[in-house]
Amino acid sequence: MRKALLFIIAFLWVVLESRAQNEGWAICNSGANLYFKIVGSGNPVLVVSDVGNSSSYLKELVQKLSETNRVVFYDPRATGKSRFPYISDSTVNFNKAVADIEALRMVLRIPKWSVMAHGFGAKIACAYASQAGSHLGQLILVNPVSMTTLPNSSDVYFDTHEDYGFSGMLSQEVINRRFEKLQQHLQTIAPDSVARAKAIMGFQAATYVHDTLHEPIAAGFLYEKIQNIDIKSRVSSKFVPNPFDCVTSIRQRGIPVMVVLSRQRFNLSGLVNYWKKALPTASIAVIDRAHHFPWLDNPAVFYAKVNSFLQSFIPETNVIVAQKKVSRPVRRGYQRRKRY
Repeated sequence: MRKALLFIIAFLWVVLESRAQNEGWAICNSGANLYFKIVGSGNPVLVVSDVGNSSSYLKELVQKLSETNRVVFYDPRATGKSRFPYISDSTVNFNKAVADIEALRMVLRIPKWSVMAHGFGAKIACAYASQAGSHLGQLILVNPVSMTTLPNSSDVYFDTHEDYGFSGMLSQEVINRRFEKLQQHLQTIAPDSVARAKAIMGFQAATYVHDTLHEPIAAGFLYEKIQNIDIKSRVSSKFVPNPFDCVTSIRQRGIPVMVVLSRQRFNLSGLVNYWKKALPTASIAVIDRAHHFPWLDNPAVFYAKVNSFLQSFIPETNVIVAQKKVSRPVRRGYQRRKRY
C-alpha cells in the first residue's frame, strides 16, 4: 500500500513538472517575465504576434499548427499575461522585443526552431533572424507590415499600412447601412469611452477579414491594439533598424524564408516584386480570399502552403546544451517578481 501511494505521488509530481515546463512564465535574462505555452509535438515553431497584441487572437492558428508541430507561443512584454511594472522607452522598445525571443529560447532550452510572425511581428522576427545564428531554422512572415517607411525609396519590403478593403462578402449597400448605424450609435456614446472604441473597431473589423464570421476576432484584435497603444507606439518606433539591413543579413545567411501575402492586400503585385528582389530564394505564397488573417479566411490553402514549408526543417543534431545558468519556467500561480 505504501509503495503504491509513493508511486502515485511520484507520478503526479512528474505530471505537474511536465505541465510546468509547458506553460508558465519565463524569467528571461532580457529583463522580461514572459507568459508562454507549448502545445503539440514535432519540430519546434515559435509564433510571434502583431505589435501591441498578445497571443490571444492566434488561438486557431496555434491549435492547427500544433497538430503537426511543437508550437511555442507567448505574450510579448507588457501584453496579455506578461504584465510589466514600468513602461518607458527604455523598458519597452523594438530592441527589447527582439531580445525577448532569444531569451525565451534560452529559458526553454530549444536548440533550434522555426519562427512564424504576423504583421509587424514579422519585422521583429526579421531583426531576430539577422542575429539568431544557427538557432533559427526557418522564417515565415505572414502579411508583414511596418510602421517605418524608408526615406527616398520606393522599394519598401514592408507595407506601410495594414490596408485592406471591406470584405467582398459585404455589398456596398450593407457597408453604407453599417456606417449609418455606427454614426447614430456614436452620437449616444461618450467621447473617449471604451464603448466608443469598441464600436469603431467593430465597424473596421470587416476590412481585416474576408469571411465575416471572423469579424469578432478582428474587432478584439483591433481593440487590444488600442488598449496597448503605449506598447505599440514604443515597439514600432523606438530603436527600429533599417529593414534593408535585416533583410540583407537574412539573404547573406541563406535562411529559408516564406512570405505569405493575402490576395486582398493593396499593392499586392508591388509587395511580391519587392520580396522577390530582396530574397530571390524566398517562397512567396499568395492566399486567395483572405485579408489580414489568412489562416482564418482560407485555412485549407494557408496550412497546405505553410505545413509543406515547415516539413523541410532540419533539426539540430548532436547538440550539447551548455550548463549556463539561465532562468527556468515557473508554474502558473508561482510567478516570481518581474524584473526590468
